[in-house]
Amino acid sequence: MRTRLTTFCATAIIAASAAAADEVRLEFTGDEITPDFASSIRDALPDETQPQTILEARRQGRRAVQAITAKLNSEGYYNPTIDLGIENSEPPVARLRVDPGPEFALASIEVDFNGTPPRDEDAALIRRDLPVKAGRRAIPSAVIDAERWIATTLRNQGYPYAEVSERQVFGDREAETLDVRYLVKAGPRVQFGATIIPQDQIATKESYLRRLIPYEPGEQYTPSQLSLLNTRLAETRLFKVARASLADTPSGTAEDGAEIRNVEITLTERPRNTIALGASYSTSEGAGVNAELTRRNLTRRGDLLVSDLTIAELEQSLTIDWRRPNEFGYGRGLVLNTGISNEITDAYERQSFILGAGYEVVEGPQFSYSYGVMGEIAKETDEFDERDLQIVSLYGAARLDHTDSLLDPRSGWRANARVEPSYAFGDDSNPFVRSLGQVSAYVPFDSQQRFVLAGRFKIGAVLGANAAELPADTRFYSGGGGSVRGYAYQGIGPKSDDGTPLGGKSVVETSIETRYRWRPNIGIVAFLDAGAVSADEFSNFDDAKYGAGLGVRYSTPAGPIRLDIAAPLNPDEFDDPLQIYISIGQAF
Repeated sequence: MRTRLTTFCATAIIAASAAAADEVRLEFTGDEITPDFASSIRDALPDETQPQTILEARRQGRRAVQAITAKLNSEGYYNPTIDLGIENSEPPVARLRVDPGPEFALASIEVDFNGTPPRDEDAALIRRDLPVKAGRRAIPSAVIDAERWIATTLRNQGYPYAEVSERQVFGDREAETLDVRYLVKAGPRVQFGATIIPQDQIATKESYLRRLIPYEPGEQYTPSQLSLLNTRLAETRLFKVARASLADTPSGTAEDGAEIRNVEITLTERPRNTIALGASYSTSEGAGVNAELTRRNLTRRGDLLVSDLTIAELEQSLTIDWRRPNEFGYGRGLVLNTGISNEITDAYERQSFILGAGYEVVEGPQFSYSYGVMGEIAKETDEFDERDLQIVSLYGAARLDHTDSLLDPRSGWRANARVEPSYAFGDDSNPFVRSLGQVSAYVPFDSQQRFVLAGRFKIGAVLGANAAELPADTRFYSGGGGSVRGYAYQGIGPKSDDGTPLGGKSVVETSIETRYRWRPNIGIVAFLDAGAVSADEFSNFDDAKYGAGLGVRYSTPAGPIRLDIAAPLNPDEFDDPLQIYISIGQAF
């Protein structure tokens, strides 16, 4: 006798704890029960308290029957026998005798198309590659997943409106089988038509937006191509609303019978100007403020003009970056930059003017690289000399980012590297190559990511000239809030007799930090940093300095506000016993 099994559906397995098995006693019969299978059934029991009356025990037993039935159904057992009895003990206990019955198999799988069917080859692929097959165990989740697979596969074949309108399941208890029939509406097959951009409503030029389109008119529709266009529109950060969708009605019919549908883009632009303010303080570097003005769409081609002003005790600078993304096609952009700065640190005094141009390639959110040229005019004074320099540099840089957040990562890893061959002339003439790389990783220890272990490793070296012949800011220094905490800014490395930092040709740094989110917006950290700077081309940790401390983080939309208190673990005569750092953003 064939009977529709109304219990066939996706059943949520009830969460359980081991304590439930103590409140309901189970006895298994039948050949299908293995120790692992019996354990999984016990795990499906709901968590219960000890019943006090026979009525409570009976209700508890009925809930257990429902949970076990759902569990057995989800494993392909649709005709179990479960007997419920109550032990008249003190306290009373529900006892279940469980026979899972036979394991059901799939007998026949049919896919029928309503309305206009898809092309023969598309229908044949659906039937041939359907992930559920006759003769396999009748697992409900597999049957339901196959329904989603049918709709997704058809959409990828060019049928954007494909759906499974009905799933029919019939069970034969005597034959111990299920028959499954999917009724499918494929809808029309679609080709991309024209892309309609509302040019009268936005300032951005149409020619720029068309560089973002990943398909050509006449190509077969795929949801991935339409999704990619939506992603690219969002990545420009020019729009509050950016949505690309197929038109409701076709604009024509292709020679092969496919509908032609235009893509309609809806756009609402963001304000073109943004101002950001920041501040920092440390006991060694003093206070500083930062202001950033971003002008979007300066030339209406998606460009960004970013002016950054820093006024601090150790540095005063103004930099201007003009980024023209997608200038040479999607993901291929031009970066122009200039700036002036005045630095007065313990290591040197320096005034400079820079001018540069670069080519930037963004392969995706996880990988980008760039290369370019930069010129600099500088005047500097340090322990070695006073000199005027002109520096010409080439550079190449790459970045990998597999973290879950740019501002406050809690899982994943990221790495970046930069190589910069340069030639300095003027009072000194020297070629040199500066290389620097860093990798950091973030490991959560719980599903809510409240406890995270973070670590980083940084290494750099300058090949070519001696340390005394290098421009002062080309040498490596260590120590400070973004380096080895517990030490003054530039406080690690070679020093003169009076403690003035000299800088070195190589650096190695490492940090480990435990981050605990105590409250939704408040975090506590403990950290250990280490670093070494050498006058040689290759550093080791023989003269490494170690610092440790505690910190507090307060989360904001602009990133966490950071307060760190650190002490040097192996200080010398020039190191203070404690350093305090306040800034925005994680240490790494």
